[in-house]
Amino acid sequence: MATNVFVHDDVVDVDFTGWNRVWALKSHVELAMSDIVDARVVSRSEVGPDRGWRLGGTHWPGKVTSGHYATKGRKGVRQLWDVYGDDEVLLIETRLDSPWRVVLQHADREFLAWVIAERIPHRA
Repeated sequence: MATNVFVHDDVVDVDFTGWNRVWALKSHVELAMSDIVDARVVSRSEVGPDRGWRLGGTHWPGKVTSGHYATKGRKGVRQLWDVYGDDEVLLIETRLDSPWRVVLQHADREFLAWVIAERIPHRA
């Protein structure tokens, strides 16, 4: 797996290595836990329709979707994708405009979704 996700109490670090770094045009993203609103496993077909124009990265239909994408119907709102072939993906949603969503293929996606969700600060 060329995408590493490290979950800390206050931040989620995503490191892109190898070809994933090349495809995503990104090496690292840091998400403050206070900016994350949800983390769950979803089917790629569930989140795909919101993906707009590619703003930098790679897209080969059915094979690779990696990089920065606009969000349909939401001007200025960006998504970061790193998915290649798998139908189930880890979806991390934030309150930020960029990245609003981080969509990743990861072997431990169920565990990561649970660990991140457990650390999201809940509103009173």
